[in-house]
Amino acid sequence: MRLNIGMCFMVLFMATRVNSFVGITWGRQQSQQLVPSMVVDLLLQNKIPALRLMTSANDIIEIFSATNISISITLGHQTFNLVNRKDLAYIWVNDRVKEPVNKGVNIVEVTIGSEPFSRSFFRETAKTYQLMNVIKLVRGALNDMGLGYIRTTTSHGMDVLKLTKIPSEADFRDDIKTLMLESLEFFNQTGTPFLLNMFPIQMVREILECPMEFAFFDNKSEFKIQDGNITYRNAVELMIDTVAWAITKAGYPNMKIMIGQIGWPTDGYPHANIENARRFHKGLLKFLASNKGTPLRPGPIDVFLHSLSDENEFRAIFGAFQRHWGIYEADGNPKYKIDFSLQDRDIYPTQAKGIVTMPNRWCKFDGDNSDKDLVNKYYNFACQEADCTRLEKGGSCDGLSDDSKISYAFNAYFQKEKQKVEACDFDGLGEITAENPSVGNCEFPIEILALQDQIGRDTSISIRI
Repeated sequence: MRLNIGMCFMVLFMATRVNSFVGITWGRQQSQQLVPSMVVDLLLQNKIPALRLMTSANDIIEIFSATNISISITLGHQTFNLVNRKDLAYIWVNDRVKEPVNKGVNIVEVTIGSEPFSRSFFRETAKTYQLMNVIKLVRGALNDMGLGYIRTTTSHGMDVLKLTKIPSEADFRDDIKTLMLESLEFFNQTGTPFLLNMFPIQMVREILECPMEFAFFDNKSEFKIQDGNITYRNAVELMIDTVAWAITKAGYPNMKIMIGQIGWPTDGYPHANIENARRFHKGLLKFLASNKGTPLRPGPIDVFLHSLSDENEFRAIFGAFQRHWGIYEADGNPKYKIDFSLQDRDIYPTQAKGIVTMPNRWCKFDGDNSDKDLVNKYYNFACQEADCTRLEKGGSCDGLSDDSKISYAFNAYFQKEKQKVEACDFDGLGEITAENPSVGNCEFPIEILALQDQIGRDTSISIRI
């Protein structure tokens, strides 16, 4: 594999960084998508220098032209067949990378697949047998088109490792070890970091099975994990060093580890709430600002926070909480205080401007339980079509009465359908109200509109300037 001047510069730049770097991810599986120009505004006003897109985003990518925001795009598993030959890879790179770059988009990375060796998360679509072939084809096309400075990589979760609680015992799973070694060799040749997706809330609860306090940097418990002469008091450092040990054993002790996704959900999982998300990010960003790194990887750490906004159409089969990673609500309101600048200020990030909302109208259940089969039918229908994950165990709406849960489901569908009157019928079981039916921490949302939805609608919508 040849290294051109651009790639050599990229490797040198990464090797000489002295400060931690914080970007953010943006997935767009939402019924209420933020307008891309608003996202650009949010990134610039919050001084977030980099964005990791979870698709190639070819429909919106040009909005980032001349912004100097570093962009990472993703080629998903389901599109591997579009680039599994040299000619196809050239077409894809030309359309999805070179053309945007020529128009001023600062694309710095192409991620091929997402956690392709995961045991569960994307297993059904992960064409692992094609992965390295596709990465090499895309890498070759980039080089030949004068875009050698753009990284090619893939991301991995913690489940590429054998189950262990002690970092020094870490190693890659036997069933994927050959594939992992092949990819590590390629990344080493091209100066590409190991891209790690890590979510401490899951690691602590499901793998380490220890007090949730261990997930936080200001761990208020006595729990710790000892590994030789190293003491770990938080999950983040332990997780990074666990991967570092596996990479070292594979023969690459100096390979950089970049965090491609890290965050804390605010709903749909035990301990997933706004206060814990605020606390986790505050501790994480303070740790990053210190540039001290971990015992095995001292120094700055590059991180992408996950994610910009909630995705209410992300497949709930992977867990209800997967729809609630957003630092922002779908309507562009920040959920909690966070200082992206690493100055540890007690501030809310900039609010999205220009958001268009529907009128203050909700749909609720009329309380008629005389035909329970009919009620259950429409409750299930509403939750199949709209997002009811907040009603699941551990969610912010879990404690609602049965009738209120039905109202939540009816309203979720009503809002998704842009408040169409017929979307609150449910054979006469639904009724439209101007009185907010939210209860405590359980908020009944109101739909926002994308720009294309505004055409032809009445003028009772409101615009936040």
